[in-house]
Amino acid sequence: MSNDRQTLSSDQSQAILDWLDSSDAGIVASPGYQASIRIYQGPAGAFAIKEPSGSWLRGTISRAAIRREAEVYRRLQGIPGIPTCFGCLDDRYLVLEHIPGDTLQALQDQLANREKFFARLLETLRTMHDAGVAHGDLKRKQNILVGPGEQPYVIDFGIAVVAANRRGFLFDLVRQVDQNAWIKHKYRGQTKDIAAEDAALYKPMRTETVMRVLRIAWHAATLRTWRKRQKMRQPQR
Repeated sequence: MSNDRQTLSSDQSQAILDWLDSSDAGIVASPGYQASIRIYQGPAGAFAIKEPSGSWLRGTISRAAIRREAEVYRRLQGIPGIPTCFGCLDDRYLVLEHIPGDTLQALQDQLANREKFFARLLETLRTMHDAGVAHGDLKRKQNILVGPGEQPYVIDFGIAVVAANRRGFLFDLVRQVDQNAWIKHKYRGQTKDIAAEDAALYKPMRTETVMRVLRIAWHAATLRTWRKRQKMRQPQR
Protein backbone atom coordinates (compact mmCIF):
# COMPACT_ATOMS: atom_id res chain seq x y z
CA MET A 1 0.00 0.00 0.00
CA SER A 2 1.43 3.34 -1.07
CA ASN A 3 1.42 6.26 1.34
CA ASP A 4 2.23 8.86 -1.33
CA ARG A 5 -0.08 11.83 -1.07
CA GLN A 6 -1.80 12.67 -4.33
CA THR A 7 -2.29 16.37 -4.97
CA LEU A 8 -3.65 18.55 -7.72
CA SER A 9 -1.45 21.00 -9.58
CA SER A 10 -2.38 24.67 -9.43
CA ASP A 11 -3.56 24.48 -13.05
CA GLN A 12 -5.77 21.48 -12.31
CA SER A 13 -7.22 23.17 -9.23
CA GLN A 14 -8.03 26.33 -11.12
CA ALA A 15 -9.57 24.44 -14.04
CA ILE A 16 -11.87 22.53 -11.68
CA LEU A 17 -12.86 25.67 -9.76
CA ASP A 18 -13.63 27.49 -13.01
CA TRP A 19 -15.75 24.54 -14.11
CA LEU A 20 -17.61 24.42 -10.79
CA ASP A 21 -18.51 28.08 -11.29
CA SER A 22 -19.85 27.39 -14.78
CA SER A 23 -23.31 26.28 -15.89
CA ASP A 24 -21.87 22.96 -17.06
CA ALA A 25 -21.14 21.72 -13.54
CA GLY A 26 -24.39 19.85 -13.07
CA ILE A 27 -25.04 17.60 -10.11
CA VAL A 28 -25.09 13.98 -11.25
CA ALA A 29 -25.82 12.30 -7.91
CA SER A 30 -26.85 13.11 -4.37
CA PRO A 31 -25.42 10.36 -2.15
CA GLY A 32 -26.91 11.96 0.93
CA TYR A 33 -28.62 14.99 2.34
CA GLN A 34 -25.28 16.49 3.34
CA ALA A 35 -23.54 16.46 -0.07
CA SER A 36 -23.86 16.14 -3.82
CA ILE A 37 -21.55 14.74 -6.49
CA ARG A 38 -20.37 16.38 -9.71
CA ILE A 39 -18.26 14.60 -12.32
CA TYR A 40 -15.53 16.62 -13.97
CA GLN A 41 -14.02 15.28 -17.20
CA GLY A 42 -11.80 17.71 -19.02
CA PRO A 43 -8.22 18.85 -19.68
CA ALA A 44 -7.41 18.66 -15.96
CA GLY A 45 -8.38 14.99 -15.74
CA ALA A 46 -11.39 13.02 -14.57
CA PHE A 47 -12.63 13.55 -11.01
CA ALA A 48 -15.66 12.98 -8.80
CA ILE A 49 -16.20 16.11 -6.72
CA LYS A 50 -18.18 15.90 -3.52
CA GLU A 51 -19.71 19.20 -2.48
CA PRO A 52 -21.36 20.04 0.88
CA SER A 53 -25.00 21.02 0.92
CA GLY A 54 -26.81 23.60 2.98
CA SER A 55 -25.91 26.91 4.53
CA TRP A 56 -25.35 28.33 7.98
CA LEU A 57 -25.04 25.63 10.67
CA ARG A 58 -25.91 22.69 8.42
CA GLY A 59 -23.41 23.87 5.81
CA THR A 60 -20.71 24.26 8.45
CA ILE A 61 -21.31 20.73 9.73
CA SER A 62 -21.36 19.37 6.18
CA ARG A 63 -18.05 21.02 5.29
CA ALA A 64 -16.46 19.66 8.47
CA ALA A 65 -17.74 16.19 7.60
CA ILE A 66 -16.22 16.41 4.12
CA ARG A 67 -12.86 17.50 5.54
CA ARG A 68 -12.95 14.54 7.92
CA GLU A 69 -13.84 12.22 5.04
CA ALA A 70 -10.82 13.51 3.12
CA GLU A 71 -8.61 12.44 6.02
CA VAL A 72 -10.19 8.99 6.02
CA TYR A 73 -9.47 8.63 2.30
CA ARG A 74 -5.90 9.77 2.87
CA ARG A 75 -5.51 7.06 5.49
CA LEU A 76 -6.60 4.50 2.91
CA GLN A 77 -4.44 5.87 0.11
CA GLY A 78 -3.09 3.15 -2.18
CA ILE A 79 -5.51 0.38 -1.17
CA PRO A 80 -6.93 -1.37 -4.25
CA GLY A 81 -10.65 -0.70 -4.37
CA ILE A 82 -10.45 2.74 -2.71
CA PRO A 83 -10.60 5.75 -5.07
CA THR A 84 -7.57 8.01 -4.97
CA CYS A 85 -8.22 11.16 -2.95
CA PHE A 86 -6.77 14.51 -4.01
CA GLY A 87 -7.82 16.32 -0.85
CA CYS A 88 -10.16 19.25 -0.33
CA LEU A 89 -10.20 22.02 -2.90
CA ASP A 90 -11.00 25.52 -1.68
CA ASP A 91 -11.61 23.95 1.75
CA ARG A 92 -15.00 22.60 0.64
CA TYR A 93 -14.79 20.33 -2.42
CA LEU A 94 -13.61 16.76 -1.85
CA VAL A 95 -11.83 15.72 -5.05
CA LEU A 96 -11.67 12.00 -5.80
CA GLU A 97 -10.59 9.81 -8.67
CA HIS A 98 -13.53 9.29 -11.03
CA ILE A 99 -14.38 5.58 -11.29
CA PRO A 100 -16.16 4.78 -14.58
CA GLY A 101 -19.04 2.39 -13.99
CA ASP A 102 -22.07 2.26 -11.76
CA THR A 103 -23.17 1.12 -8.33
CA LEU A 104 -23.59 -2.45 -7.15
CA GLN A 105 -27.27 -1.68 -6.77
CA ALA A 106 -27.52 -0.99 -10.50
CA LEU A 107 -25.23 -3.78 -11.72
CA GLN A 108 -25.65 -6.62 -9.22
CA ASP A 109 -27.54 -8.76 -11.75
CA GLN A 110 -25.02 -8.10 -14.52
CA LEU A 111 -21.81 -9.28 -12.86
CA ALA A 112 -20.02 -11.75 -15.10
CA ASN A 113 -18.07 -13.28 -12.21
CA ARG A 114 -19.70 -12.75 -8.81
CA GLU A 115 -17.16 -14.91 -6.96
CA LYS A 116 -14.24 -12.87 -8.25
CA PHE A 117 -16.02 -9.56 -7.58
CA PHE A 118 -16.83 -10.40 -3.97
CA ALA A 119 -13.39 -11.92 -3.34
CA ARG A 120 -11.86 -8.61 -4.45
CA LEU A 121 -14.31 -6.66 -2.33
CA LEU A 122 -13.48 -8.76 0.73
CA GLU A 123 -9.77 -8.14 0.19
CA THR A 124 -10.44 -4.39 0.07
CA LEU A 125 -12.44 -4.57 3.30
CA ARG A 126 -9.75 -6.57 5.07
CA THR A 127 -7.02 -4.15 4.01
CA MET A 128 -9.22 -1.21 4.97
CA HIS A 129 -9.85 -2.70 8.41
CA ASP A 130 -6.12 -3.39 8.83
CA ALA A 131 -5.59 0.32 8.19
CA GLY A 132 -7.92 1.11 11.10
CA VAL A 133 -11.01 2.16 9.16
CA ALA A 134 -14.46 0.55 9.40
CA HIS A 135 -17.01 1.88 6.91
CA GLY A 136 -20.33 1.37 8.71
CA ASP A 137 -22.69 1.98 5.78
CA LEU A 138 -21.97 -0.82 3.30
CA LYS A 139 -25.51 -2.07 3.63
CA ARG A 140 -26.28 0.60 1.02
CA LYS A 141 -25.26 -0.89 -2.33
CA GLN A 142 -24.83 2.66 -3.63
CA ASN A 143 -21.62 2.81 -1.58
CA ILE A 144 -20.03 0.03 -3.63
CA LEU A 145 -19.07 0.79 -7.22
CA VAL A 146 -18.46 -1.69 -10.02
CA GLY A 147 -15.49 -0.26 -11.89
CA PRO A 148 -13.67 -1.35 -15.06
CA GLY A 149 -12.98 -5.07 -15.17
CA GLU A 150 -15.58 -5.51 -12.42
CA GLN A 151 -13.18 -4.11 -9.84
CA PRO A 152 -15.19 -3.16 -6.74
CA TYR A 153 -14.66 0.24 -5.16
CA VAL A 154 -15.82 1.37 -1.71
CA ILE A 155 -16.92 5.00 -1.41
CA ASP A 156 -18.64 7.42 0.99
CA PHE A 157 -16.84 7.29 4.34
CA GLY A 158 -19.09 9.86 5.97
CA ILE A 159 -19.80 7.78 9.08
CA ALA A 160 -16.62 5.69 9.08
CA VAL A 161 -15.05 4.77 12.41
CA VAL A 162 -11.29 5.25 12.65
CA ALA A 163 -9.17 3.45 15.24
CA ALA A 164 -5.43 4.11 15.36
CA ASN A 165 -4.61 0.68 16.78
CA ARG A 166 -7.49 -1.25 15.20
CA ARG A 167 -8.96 -1.64 18.67
CA GLY A 168 -12.02 -0.55 20.52
CA PHE A 169 -15.59 -1.67 21.03
CA LEU A 170 -17.08 0.65 18.41
CA PHE A 171 -14.46 -0.20 15.77
CA ASP A 172 -14.97 -3.94 16.31
CA LEU A 173 -18.73 -3.45 16.10
CA VAL A 174 -18.62 -1.50 12.85
CA ARG A 175 -16.07 -3.86 11.31
CA GLN A 176 -18.52 -6.70 11.95
CA VAL A 177 -21.29 -4.64 10.34
CA ASP A 178 -19.08 -4.33 7.24
CA GLN A 179 -18.53 -8.09 7.13
CA ASN A 180 -22.22 -8.81 7.60
CA ALA A 181 -23.03 -6.45 4.73
CA TRP A 182 -20.52 -8.26 2.50
CA ILE A 183 -22.15 -11.60 3.31
CA LYS A 184 -25.65 -10.29 2.66
CA HIS A 185 -24.68 -8.77 -0.70
CA LYS A 186 -22.77 -11.85 -1.85
CA TYR A 187 -25.57 -14.22 -0.91
CA ARG A 188 -28.39 -11.82 -1.83
CA GLY A 189 -29.68 -11.82 1.72
CA GLN A 190 -29.97 -15.62 1.88
CA THR A 191 -27.75 -16.07 4.92
CA LYS A 192 -28.81 -19.70 5.33
CA ASP A 193 -26.82 -20.45 2.15
CA ILE A 194 -23.44 -19.18 3.40
CA ALA A 195 -20.53 -21.34 2.24
CA ALA A 196 -18.34 -22.91 4.91
CA GLU A 197 -15.34 -20.71 4.04
CA ASP A 198 -17.42 -17.56 4.57
CA ALA A 199 -19.40 -18.65 7.62
CA ALA A 200 -16.82 -17.37 10.12
CA LEU A 201 -17.24 -13.82 8.78
CA TYR A 202 -20.94 -13.60 9.56
CA LYS A 203 -22.09 -12.97 13.10
CA PRO A 204 -25.77 -12.07 13.47
CA MET A 205 -25.77 -9.48 16.22
CA ARG A 206 -27.66 -6.41 17.19
CA THR A 207 -24.99 -4.39 15.42
CA GLU A 208 -27.38 -3.27 12.72
CA THR A 209 -29.61 -1.82 15.43
CA VAL A 210 -26.63 -0.02 16.93
CA MET A 211 -25.72 1.38 13.51
CA ARG A 212 -29.28 2.62 13.07
CA VAL A 213 -28.93 4.46 16.37
CA LEU A 214 -25.65 5.98 15.17
CA ARG A 215 -27.27 7.08 11.91
CA ILE A 216 -30.15 8.66 13.82
CA ALA A 217 -27.65 10.55 15.96
CA TRP A 218 -25.80 11.69 12.83
CA HIS A 219 -29.05 12.85 11.23
CA ALA A 220 -29.79 14.87 14.36
CA ALA A 221 -26.31 16.42 14.40
CA THR A 222 -26.63 17.47 10.75
CA LEU A 223 -30.18 18.80 11.21
CA ARG A 224 -31.70 16.37 8.73
CA THR A 225 -34.90 15.94 10.76
CA TRP A 226 -35.30 19.71 11.13
CA ARG A 227 -34.75 20.17 7.39
CA LYS A 228 -37.43 17.60 6.55
CA ARG A 229 -39.91 19.27 8.87
CA GLN A 230 -39.21 22.67 7.34
CA LYS A 231 -39.74 21.26 3.88
CA MET A 232 -43.07 19.69 4.89
CA ARG A 233 -44.25 23.02 6.26
CA GLN A 234 -43.63 24.77 2.96
CA PRO A 235 -46.81 25.39 0.93
CA GLN A 236 -47.22 23.09 -2.06
CA ARG A 237 -47.16 24.79 -5.43
